[in-house]
Amino acid sequence: MKKLFILFSLVTIISLCSFAQAANRVVIIPLNSSSPVYVAGQEITSLPATISTPGFYFITKDLSSDSSLPGIAITADNVTLDLMGFSLVGPGASFVSSNGIHMDGRSNVEIRNGTVRSFPGSGIYEPSSAPTTAGHRILNMRVTGNGKHGIRMVGANHIVERCTAWDNTDAGISVGIGANVSNNSSYNNGDGIMTGGGARVTGNVCYDNTRYGIYTAFGSTVTNNTSYSNGGIGIYLVGNCYADQNCAYDNEGSVNMNTSCSNCTFGTNHAP
Repeated sequence: MKKLFILFSLVTIISLCSFAQAANRVVIIPLNSSSPVYVAGQEITSLPATISTPGFYFITKDLSSDSSLPGIAITADNVTLDLMGFSLVGPGASFVSSNGIHMDGRSNVEIRNGTVRSFPGSGIYEPSSAPTTAGHRILNMRVTGNGKHGIRMVGANHIVERCTAWDNTDAGISVGIGANVSNNSSYNNGDGIMTGGGARVTGNVCYDNTRYGIYTAFGSTVTNNTSYSNGGIGIYLVGNCYADQNCAYDNEGSVNMNTSCSNCTFGTNHAP
């Protein structure tokens, strides 16, 4: 009887531990895969929130903020934030300093799978140009109705992929040097996509922006993009850029692509 009691107690303890671990885990089904992955993480349940330690964070419902603080401030490196298809909703024009997701001098932060909207500042914001500010990844995000940029990340070597930015006052997507900006849509913003030097800009669609459709700095590769009906130049290349397989048309000012840019190389583009 005593042995049975001890055995029962051990089973109970193991079950409780397993339940506790399960309570802090979330099921992720990666893109291009049908196999679920169970990930230990921490749920964010209200705004404003601060992520101050590395790890995996997620939300399980739409969250709203009426604060002058950022919706989520990330103050640690090596963070993954998964919005799980839900939204961070800002207070509109009430607070001019409020960004949706705010980083400052961070590295290796991934933000994915959700919407950031209606913040009076930028939807996703990283202002630091410090050498250590590098390697952020913004994947499968929607940023809309923000008072400044949709996505604004200074620093180096960031990735913005499969995102949609619309109805933001400044640029829909704006990134620093060495960025990889691919397969995004950016429309009805101030500018569509803007990058620093040495960027790779491919497979994007930009239209109905007030100013530039796509603007890239020195030494960028710009391929397979479509830019039309923007208020400024459709695709603007600063110099030493390579442009191929792009389609730019019906942009204001009769300049769809500045093919006279200094030391640029052009493949086959449609830019009448």
